[in-house]
Amino acid sequence: MKCIVGFFTTKPGQRAAYLEAAREHLEKSRLDPDCLYIELVPMPDHPDRILLAEAFTSEEAHRRHEDTDHMRALWAVGPKLLSNVVIDNVISDRVQHIDERFD
Repeated sequence: MKCIVGFFTTKPGQRAAYLEAAREHLEKSRLDPDCLYIELVPMPDHPDRILLAEAFTSEEAHRRHEDTDHMRALWAVGPKLLSNVVIDNVISDRVQHIDERFD
């Protein structure tokens, strides 16, 4: 499995434009059976920040995802709308879920 978590910072006032530019990419990505999850979440405490969260069945599946026309189209708008991107990749053959209760 490959999980990706990151933050996109848009140029001032460009968050809505970036999310609109990403709409088709998200829709097409969600149709990929190897895409377990993909979401861009506007951060409520920062008007120009977006959380990225993705999960794919494997590293290879994510590489195929990166080599699509819709991914290239989204990256093409990056220089116009984004000021910074920070992404962490986690690759694991075994996923462990921990559910702690503190009540």
